[in-house]
Amino acid sequence: MSNNEISKQKVKTSAHETVRIDSELYKIGAIATVSFAGGIGIWAFACLASALLSEGPLSLLINLVGAISGTM
Repeated sequence: MSNNEISKQKVKTSAHETVRIDSELYKIGAIATVSFAGGIGIWAFACLASALLSEGPLSLLINLVGAISGTM
């Protein structure tokens, strides 16, 4: 007969995963993308506000319609 023994071993489990370097790089990339997009949005708003102050809203609307219709 063979000698079969049953042994108990304690297994330590954790709900936390190890942080992988690629997930951290994705976070940095997402933050950089959002930062650049926010900067471009602020710049676009500043340009629009400057155009409204220098040319007036009616002139901007006339030029917008002309640019869309192709008559400019």
